[in-house]
Amino acid sequence: MGDQRRRLELAVPGRTIQEHVELAALAQQSGFTGAWVSEVAGFDAVTQASAVGAAMPGARVGTAIVPMQTRDPLLMAMSANSLASVLGGNFTLGLGTSTKVIIEDWHSQPWDKPLSLTREYVSLLRQFLAGEAVTTDGRYQYRKARLGGRSGHDVPIHLAALNDRMLELAGEIADGVILNFASRAYFDHALERIESGRARRENPDEPVEIIAFFRATVSDDFGPVRERYQRELLTYFLAPVYQKMFAAEGLGELCTEVQSKWKAGEREGALAAIPDDVIKDRVLAGSTAELEAQLRGYFEAGLDTAILMPVPPPHLDHREECGHIISALGAIATRFALRTNSEVHV
Repeated sequence: MGDQRRRLELAVPGRTIQEHVELAALAQQSGFTGAWVSEVAGFDAVTQASAVGAAMPGARVGTAIVPMQTRDPLLMAMSANSLASVLGGNFTLGLGTSTKVIIEDWHSQPWDKPLSLTREYVSLLRQFLAGEAVTTDGRYQYRKARLGGRSGHDVPIHLAALNDRMLELAGEIADGVILNFASRAYFDHALERIESGRARRENPDEPVEIIAFFRATVSDDFGPVRERYQRELLTYFLAPVYQKMFAAEGLGELCTEVQSKWKAGEREGALAAIPDDVIKDRVLAGSTAELEAQLRGYFEAGLDTAILMPVPPPHLDHREECGHIISALGAIATRFALRTNSEVHV
């Protein structure tokens, strides 16, 4: 849907800021075109993005994602404007509504009406970034609020989206859409819903960048990382917003089984209930050639950018193994870039 550059970018996997910086620099040297940071309850996104951007001069740096509920639109505009200035216009703001646990239990903010929140939030954010004075009487009540000192750089706004109505809204109002744990079947469905939303834009021909977030393990042996993936997917199977997404793919009974076992205290049983094929449909795990073929399928279906999170076997050194995975994936990134360049010049 976008410019079909077929970009591979890094979800920075460091366990410290310094590791973030080292791995981001390695990624750029290896052929990645950018890096993305997240924000939950650890390092904040602004500090991470600034540090990573300094290690990757000229590369795109983005957030995937920052929850909207943890910063009001003016504060978010201030952060985005600052990062755009620091990074020379190479910053992309990825936003999402996160989950009730993260927002309500961890950040003590209300999680409700995600669709109306997103529409209002993005509208206000664009007004602030444009330098407008804002007075409102909605969810946010501003009185002649204005962003002081603009960077002079545009800030693309991308939205994380899961279910149909949010996918359509993202297609309607965002510059890009970020998908997570997207199987090929879900990816194709998501594109249809995004296109439906894009038809409602004032200019439906405006490109919408399609991004998918993938965890990636380069290995012929899935065994050492199986439980690591099961544990991560378990947290998503227990989240209502993801349960709806998985149910739409025909995994409703599996979600119910996993949730029932977990509530009954059968922790290991809940993990074991998540089969290999469900994991492998949503992550990149295999040889370099297998990962490249899997990615090519997504790009040919309409993906613009793949954000790759290295997932090494947990018994190995995390920093060293992330470096190995980044180097292996960088070779794929370089081949995709060369192929795209040749297509452009034909």
